[in-house]
Amino acid sequence: MKTIDRLPLMAGAASSLVLSMAAPALAQETGQEDGRNRVLQTVQVTAERREASQQDVPVTVATVDERMLSEGDYRTSEDLAQQVPGLQIKSSFSASNPTIFIRGVGINDFNPANSGAIGVMVDDMFYNSTTGQLFQLFDLDRVEVLKGPQGTLYGRNTTGGVLSVYTKEPGFEPGGYVSATYGRFNQLDLEGAVTLPVSDKLAFRVSGVSNTRDGTRDIAFPDGTSTEKNDVDFQAARLQMLFEPTSALKILGKIEYGKSSATSRSYESQGLINYSNGQYGLADYDGVCGGRGAAVCGDAFGYVDDPDPYSGAENLKDTPEEVEAFTANLQVEWDLGSFELTSVTGYLDTDREAILEVDASPNRLVEEYINDGSEQFSQEVRLASQWEGPMSLIMGAFYLQDELTGQDSFELLAGANPTPGTPYFDAVNFILRTDRFYTQKTDTFAVFAQSDYELTDRLTATLGARFTWEDRELDHVAYAGPVDAVPLDGDMPVYARLLDTSSFETDKLTFEEPTFRAALSYDVSDDVMLFGSVSRGFKSGGFNTGATSDPIEASVVKPEKLMAYEVGIKSEWFDRTLRANASAFYYDYTDLQVFGLAPGAVPTQTLFNADEAEIKGLEFDLTAVPASGLELSLAGTYLDAEYTDFVTPIGQDFSGNTMVAAPEWSLVARGRYETGPIWGDLGLVASADATYTGDQYFDTQNTARLGQDAYWLANARLALRPQGGRWELAAFVKNLADEEYLVDAFDVSDFGFDELVYGDPRTYGISLTYRFGSG
Repeated sequence: MKTIDRLPLMAGAASSLVLSMAAPALAQETGQEDGRNRVLQTVQVTAERREASQQDVPVTVATVDERMLSEGDYRTSEDLAQQVPGLQIKSSFSASNPTIFIRGVGINDFNPANSGAIGVMVDDMFYNSTTGQLFQLFDLDRVEVLKGPQGTLYGRNTTGGVLSVYTKEPGFEPGGYVSATYGRFNQLDLEGAVTLPVSDKLAFRVSGVSNTRDGTRDIAFPDGTSTEKNDVDFQAARLQMLFEPTSALKILGKIEYGKSSATSRSYESQGLINYSNGQYGLADYDGVCGGRGAAVCGDAFGYVDDPDPYSGAENLKDTPEEVEAFTANLQVEWDLGSFELTSVTGYLDTDREAILEVDASPNRLVEEYINDGSEQFSQEVRLASQWEGPMSLIMGAFYLQDELTGQDSFELLAGANPTPGTPYFDAVNFILRTDRFYTQKTDTFAVFAQSDYELTDRLTATLGARFTWEDRELDHVAYAGPVDAVPLDGDMPVYARLLDTSSFETDKLTFEEPTFRAALSYDVSDDVMLFGSVSRGFKSGGFNTGATSDPIEASVVKPEKLMAYEVGIKSEWFDRTLRANASAFYYDYTDLQVFGLAPGAVPTQTLFNADEAEIKGLEFDLTAVPASGLELSLAGTYLDAEYTDFVTPIGQDFSGNTMVAAPEWSLVARGRYETGPIWGDLGLVASADATYTGDQYFDTQNTARLGQDAYWLANARLALRPQGGRWELAAFVKNLADEEYLVDAFDVSDFGFDELVYGDPRTYGISLTYRFGSG
């Protein structure tokens, strides 16, 4: 990995700060009011379960608001992650199982049975299984990213933070919008919503989306035909009902259905065997293979991929990934006088079926079939005080029940079969096969309370605690070996029974854990707040449902625990033309759960605990309005994240290594300028953003050939619209410099290659949006 040059980063931060400090003078020069923003807008959040200004809560929270969402053309979770420093979201699949990291805290496990260290909530409902997470990025109000363990007010397993998505609610004024986008790779996005008031007490909102796009990878097949993969094919609809029979009672109901029918992720093969000299590229990949994209090395069957990360060769034409998610949510808010009662009832049902060409080659080395799904019910009840006085109180209880069923099968060395051409996953079409079937049940219950007490007019103390009880039960069966042509029970569309190796496991785990949060905040003035906090989070233990044939895979992991210490400042200056927030934090991370993909005759999925890790970091967020209509911002996260005591069960010592998905620096710079009328009442809105991600590793060994060097991504947009924004015509470009960058990588070196996942190439297009009524 190359060393980061910090000078440009510090120079960029300094220049942005100087420009921000000049804000009042520039604002005065504009002279007259023209309807555009001349001060920073207040950002309302619910980070502490009460609506408040983001500047008034002693919690580090980043918000992507409705304007940024609509103007940024954010269609995927990876788009969202590029706008929040310290947030990493990636997936080895097309539309499911994202792995999420905040400030280096997360887990790289792509199995849906592991719900991750970052809580994902949609409209206050906790999403337990990763299969249905981040499926709702349309008709949104905002996205809040809470950084650090949330040991009191939020659901389970929030060791690293919470990502909260809020959809746009119905209102009692009619309105809505329609939007159409067309772009490169035949991207066609259609989105719309309408609010329909029935009376002054009852209203509905209907919204829907269709996102389609051709694939970004050109794939050739052995028969001379070709196709495109890494496409998009997603449709969803949402119906909401708002009922307010009295001024004291609000009932909000929602049902939603979404389906993705794209192909499964198409990977780039990074060959490791140099056939010209017989050397293996593991120890010195650059020296032996000439570096990434050199097209010198091949895999164990001799396939050498071309240097273009957006083209390749495969043998399976039909590699679907179908994901379905159904959600029902009922929220009740009832004003009881001294308290407000809030109830959130949720139901989530998800299903996924996929065929993956793991080897990413025209040869049949490794192929995988996945069929899994989950059914979840959750209930949360909260009481929040409404009295006047120095103390406020929130208390409540949370319950979740989840049942996940999974089936995962690998076929290996099918190309070596003397009778090729038989259907995929046929009983006589491979040399070796592994199958695993599992059912995991989770029951969790928690009680919590948090109180704010005004010690003085300026000093407030916060103290909260949560106690969690959880049971997890796993039924797991795995087979590995040659085959016999006997029908296999279950839904799997194959006929095979594996003979020589089998294992069956039923196990149950129980956890009881306290977590807490304590904070002090001091108002230096009406616009400046200092805060400090100590919080404890935990992620429950569990099972490695990726286990197949290797005994080391059949592991049970202990709960991971994180103690976080943070101090910060939130401030606004010069008549609210400059906002400057910053924080410093230290994480003491113990028994962290670590997932890996180890070499083996069958790809071996490992899950175990690392004893200790430490994360030290700094964050800043600067936003300025130097002139009417002009908004500039620069935000960044610095991380020093390493495993301080980490020895694997087979004796590998990774102590001192950098943690997975923890770049030292991540930066986001934005600029937006809205003109006054330039032709009649028409004006322009120009915006651009640039994201910097430092060197990072995708495995705990810090393997250089599996890492990604630092890179920049830039996006730009120009829109024409009348004053008031009733309609808008815009042109945009994303990944302006056509940067080639990895978002994930996997070691499959026993088959002579690595599996690489690249981000999207440059895309561009035009969009038209029309808003009516209240929007």
